[in-house]
Amino acid sequence: MELILSPNEWLDKQLPEFDRSVLDPAAIGPKMIDKMIEHSGLGLSANQVGVDGQIFVMKTMLNKKYGSPLVVMNPIIKGLSKEMENSVEGCLSHPGLFLRVRRPISCMVEFDTLANDMQTVIKVETKFDDIDARIFLHEYDHLHGIEFTDRVSKLKLQMAKKKRNKKLTKRKVNG
Repeated sequence: MELILSPNEWLDKQLPEFDRSVLDPAAIGPKMIDKMIEHSGLGLSANQVGVDGQIFVMKTMLNKKYGSPLVVMNPIIKGLSKEMENSVEGCLSHPGLFLRVRRPISCMVEFDTLANDMQTVIKVETKFDDIDARIFLHEYDHLHGIEFTDRVSKLKLQMAKKKRNKKLTKRKVNG
């Protein structure tokens, strides 16, 4: 399982429902968690590792009820808060790129997950707030072929890429 970097058609792909008769969440989930941790991420979606089904993993910061990291399969958004927040996001598929993205501060969601034994699949309905909501919504977007770069203006994206490239050039020069 390798991390896919932008640009790549996988990142634009809307994924089908995670089919447990074809894909094994007990095998895929832990590998995705390992890959997320290896790259110091807060979340990682199926698109980013070439898995053709709606699954992502995320570290939960505030909601420890279902464990952290959490495996999320076939997520459904049941509701979004009207209150929004502009905050900085990054993405493992866009190393060094950071953008201010406007998102709801909470979301009510439903999904399948792996219980603590990482074998048993259970259905969960819960509310995520703050950073948990942001991570969930970022990864949910990936499953639908939407990248965080799609949520900002072309000008903001261009400026952020220029800033990233300047930092990368400075690192290479300073070696």
